[in-house]
Amino acid sequence: MSTEDQAFDGNGAGGDIKGVLAEEQLTLVRDEIRFELQLLHERVNALLAAEAFLTIAYTAAMSNGAAWGHAFAAVAVPVLAILGLLLALLASPGVAATARILLVQTALQQQLFERIHGSMTVGFYAVPGRSSAVTDQRLSLIFSRAVPLLFSTVWTALLVLTLILLT
Repeated sequence: MSTEDQAFDGNGAGGDIKGVLAEEQLTLVRDEIRFELQLLHERVNALLAAEAFLTIAYTAAMSNGAAWGHAFAAVAVPVLAILGLLLALLASPGVAATARILLVQTALQQQLFERIHGSMTVGFYAVPGRSSAVTDQRLSLIFSRAVPLLFSTVWTALLVLTLILLT
């Protein structure tokens, strides 16, 4: 078994070559976590921005008091609601996949950290009664994971409301 294989087999510990390789792997995992978090934030921010503009257009179309406003609303408002729903549904798999990757990478980071430092956990998670890094990461992802579902639900409700009000 090569030293690289030994470093990644889960038996490596602190200062020898196995520990050095585990530390390098930990650095790579942390970089991957940073990249995935940035990607997740960009996806959620893009969705929020698009949904905000659609919401403004939807509200303006619904409150149009001009003589032609009812005909315009009858066409534009359902289209805007369907577009908002589609955007949320299309964003959902990417957000969910990124969240899964983050949870896996966080668990791997925790394993590598324990491998390097032994069973003793240091820093924030060393305090008795603290949750694990994976649990904290899962909790921090609640908002990002909920945004597409929330907008899907809201746009579905608005579409139904629109169809009821305009018919």
